[in-house]
Amino acid sequence: MEKILHFLFGCLYYEISGQNVERFLNLCAKNDIVLWDLKPDEKGYCFYVRKSASSSVQNLAQKTHTVLKNCGGTGLPFFLLEHRKRKAFFFSVSMGLFLIFLLSQFIWEITVSGSEIYSENDILKYVTSNYYKPGTYKKKIDCNQLEDRLREDYEDIAWVSCSLQGTQLHIEIKETLDRKTKQNSKKPCDIVANKDGIITKLSVKSGTPLVSAGDRIKKGTTLISGLIYYYSDDFQVTETDKITADGEIYMKTREAYKETIPEDYYEKKIVKTKHYIKSIYMGSYHLNFPKKKKDIHTNIIEKRYPLKIGSSFYLPAGFYLQTMQSYQSVMKKNSKKQAEMKLKSRLNGFLKKKENMGIKILHQEICYKKKGNGYTAEGYIIQEEKVGKIRNIKALTKKQEEKIMPTTASQ
Repeated sequence: MEKILHFLFGCLYYEISGQNVERFLNLCAKNDIVLWDLKPDEKGYCFYVRKSASSSVQNLAQKTHTVLKNCGGTGLPFFLLEHRKRKAFFFSVSMGLFLIFLLSQFIWEITVSGSEIYSENDILKYVTSNYYKPGTYKKKIDCNQLEDRLREDYEDIAWVSCSLQGTQLHIEIKETLDRKTKQNSKKPCDIVANKDGIITKLSVKSGTPLVSAGDRIKKGTTLISGLIYYYSDDFQVTETDKITADGEIYMKTREAYKETIPEDYYEKKIVKTKHYIKSIYMGSYHLNFPKKKKDIHTNIIEKRYPLKIGSSFYLPAGFYLQTMQSYQSVMKKNSKKQAEMKLKSRLNGFLKKKENMGIKILHQEICYKKKGNGYTAEGYIIQEEKVGKIRNIKALTKKQEEKIMPTTASQ
């Protein structure tokens, strides 16, 4: 921090000599004049002092009859003084800073992470077609409203968080809640089931529970209601209120599993890889380069590289890089043992991924068999997982109201 202040306000470098140097230093300390990088030299001492204290230092040098030599200054005031005639330079710098400030008021990049059932391109297309496009003024973006719309329009999304980071709108999605996930609603809501199954554990932090352990429920059933009830002494409802439902619900679910690999398959043997810049873009304008000639057996991978400052300050410019991979097709054949090993490896990877998400595997029943021109692993998995997704509060049915037991809460 001190270095920043020294640069902004400027500092001078002095050499002092004479018989009364020690007296000069004592007077500086008595007058609260800060000297730094004080070092002895052949004639006396050298030091730095803030520009604003230069006149006081000179007066003390005259008072003590010491020789004070100004060896130059550093910092912003001296830099501006030295380059005062370079008006075009300072104008360019000012315009550049103004342009960066102007660009920072808009979003130029929309990113999605965590989606598996839905592709990131589908989510991006939904957001850009219905709500916000790159170039939208940041103050017009309502992250809470976008979260609500995504949860309503995509049934398998259990949790979603939208945030503005620099000039980036980032959408984080979870389609299955894990043990570390916290519901993110900032307004009254229900928690509903996003799967069919049997409740194994239920812990309510806020809201009214409508199910209990052992209940078999269907997808869409309200688990914890955001409606709460206040009762009188004779257990009559006197008032209702709406809050954010919160809690942890674990459910035993059954999931069908099927994976197939062919008996005969082709592998691509990459022969040559080349990278080309396909186009440069600035806003909606694209400058396309001449297309490269491609062979018959060629993989084409295209990726966009937006320009950015730091990790989240995106600019409305960048380029598309195209990678061309020439390959040869090599035919191979799976034996029964090889096919079973590959299928088991895929199953283990699938189960490992579930465990990393906090899902407990209770039982699995998988059969391996040859089917037609391929090999198949088919069966089911019994698992215990944390479930629930946020939904706007809905009125309870009479059947649901009958399940609510009067509490000790009073008006």
